[in-house]
Amino acid sequence: MARSLNGQSRHAEALAEAEHADELRRSLPEQECRPETGAVELALATALLGLGRSTQARTLAATAHHACLAAFGPDHRRTAEALALFDRIDGS
Repeated sequence: MARSLNGQSRHAEALAEAEHADELRRSLPEQECRPETGAVELALATALLGLGRSTQARTLAATAHHACLAAFGPDHRRTAEALALFDRIDGS
């Protein structure tokens, strides 16, 4: 949901959805979280960037990139997405 809201430039709503998703993820056992590694951080970072909070967005994008790199490797789509967002933040 947060990705969709970010895509519609509804960043405040996306931030709320991503924060809720983060709460839910934290309640899951660790082995159930791996497939979603970095996804919540990417949604949060995108929403924060849309709200003009680039310093916070940069931190979360870096966190997402490092987590995805460790979990999936450099060729995974989410790793590439995190790096692209990190680069976009640095370019803004």
